[in-house]
Amino acid sequence: VLAVLGVVASVAHYLTPPYNPGFARFPAITDIHVVLGAVYLALAPVQFLRPVRARWPAAHRWLGRVLVGVGVAVGLSALFLGFVVPMSGNPERVVIGAFGGLFLTSLVLAVARIRERKVAEHREWMIRAFAIGLSIATMRLLFIPALIAVGNPTEQEVAVLSVGSFAIAFVVHAAIAEAWIRRT
Repeated sequence: VLAVLGVVASVAHYLTPPYNPGFARFPAITDIHVVLGAVYLALAPVQFLRPVRARWPAAHRWLGRVLVGVGVAVGLSALFLGFVVPMSGNPERVVIGAFGGLFLTSLVLAVARIRERKVAEHREWMIRAFAIGLSIATMRLLFIPALIAVGNPTEQEVAVLSVGSFAIAFVVHAAIAEAWIRRT
């Protein structure tokens, strides 16, 4: 459900004016981030389906390589947009930097672990990466109702709600991923 919400949000990006004016300054990077983010959210859940991995291991490996490449492009574009044109200033830079860095680190470590044939550790790092990527959908589930609740927010209130929603979503997803990893 969250992955579908993320894909819908990506499509909605093209149907409404950008909520961050900085996106208009870097349309190619924004497009890379939004389109590839939708691809990542749409296809990554397939990788977690045991029947797919068991019946079509070559397809799982091929799609995994594609998704890692897509994920790296999404992560790097997120870092660029978060650092260069943050809607919410330095607090957003901190949150995006921390979790964008963790997302990219998770992808790199997942690839390193599978090359070492450490399948269980590979799975753990891919779960972490997906959880962080998925948190962008949850951020919207927090941010939009918060905007509605505030009514007619000032720019500063929008910034606080945005950063708070990002931080909460990232922390909740990271915590759930870690709990799932430890449970399974």
